[in-house]
Amino acid sequence: MSGRVLVLNSFVKGWNILKSLARDGFEVNAGDYRSGAPGLYSNRIKDKSKNLVYPNPKIDEEGFAQSVLEHIQKYKFEIILPVNAAEMMALAKRAADIRERSLFPFENYYKLLLLHDKKYFFEVIAGILDDNLLPRSWSIGDKTPPTSEILDKAGLFDVPYQPMQDYSTPENFLNTVPGLAYPVVVKTRRATSAVGVYRVQNKNELFSACRKLGDEDIIVQENLVGRGVGISSLRWKNPDMITHFGHKRVREYPISGGASTSREPWDIDNHPNTKSLNKLLEKLNWHGVVMFEYKESASKDGALEYKLLEANPRFWGSVPLAIANGVDFPVLLCRAATGMEIPKIINRKSVRARILFSDSLSALQNIIRGRRVGYHLQDYFNFRNLYLDDIDFSDIPATRKNIRQMFSEFFKHGRK
Repeated sequence: MSGRVLVLNSFVKGWNILKSLARDGFEVNAGDYRSGAPGLYSNRIKDKSKNLVYPNPKIDEEGFAQSVLEHIQKYKFEIILPVNAAEMMALAKRAADIRERSLFPFENYYKLLLLHDKKYFFEVIAGILDDNLLPRSWSIGDKTPPTSEILDKAGLFDVPYQPMQDYSTPENFLNTVPGLAYPVVVKTRRATSAVGVYRVQNKNELFSACRKLGDEDIIVQENLVGRGVGISSLRWKNPDMITHFGHKRVREYPISGGASTSREPWDIDNHPNTKSLNKLLEKLNWHGVVMFEYKESASKDGALEYKLLEANPRFWGSVPLAIANGVDFPVLLCRAATGMEIPKIINRKSVRARILFSDSLSALQNIIRGRRVGYHLQDYFNFRNLYLDDIDFSDIPATRKNIRQMFSEFFKHGRK
């Protein structure tokens, strides 16, 4: 196999993705806006002169897109694979230009937006599935086009949706919704990886969080207590549904509600949520990867209940866990997009995964604060069937960069 892939954003997640593609025979290169990103130094890259350091897409989206377009034109990459939201959404806006030069194996911009934007996502879920699957949520300062317009632009003319109640200002929201039970979560509609998310304990903290987010395009959501779990899928053509994978969070950082740092597989083959999500993806005529995140909690009678929080219509942070268990989403996506044979998929459902540095901080904080000390000690020191996202002694150049980053972050956190 000789397909040439450019992986954009090559920190830990992207590094693991490019390694999986290289193992399958793809020729890989890396791109990032940080010159020290470990994936840029991976020994899986045969010709590092074809790597790309591009402008930060969160700061200079146009400069980023132009840099990528020129690069894939120059080096004739067959597939371009953004792995984070900023890169993916910026390129999706310019998909026509990208596809003149390279395969872009993701949905059109407006379909991506329906799942990426929290308000659009909630309105579509409530219309297609059941609003009882969702936490209580409110919108403040909506300044974006209505869901109906986005559905039309996505080519989904017959998809039902249920509008969320919107309030013009935080003051209007609090005056109209008396007796709000705190804590609540305040987030920007396009928050990713826990960035732009605040858990507030009272009215003053709510006002403060809204100010930080600009007092517009905000979602306020009831605070759910429970374990984070996810169901990820790859849907394409022939067959429509290629595979799915389930995971449960063990720890996250920050421990108040951040990105997952330690995860374990979850058997969702016959889970009712898997069936309902398949229905959703069929209704959206979805092609590509996507991960849906839930909160799992026990009801009064002990049965497990699930609330659907958000979707990631891109590669998610725990994708190395799926890869380690034999469900190699990056390889499967690239093979499907290029019409290659899809190999038999065997989900081992036995390998756990963690990001060593951030998970060590998470375990330490949980223990110091007396949160399930025995559980976290036992899990942290269990190294059986364990995959480390950020350490790979068969790729020393990239691992060395990761370790340096760990020490830098450790001393920065230590000073705090």
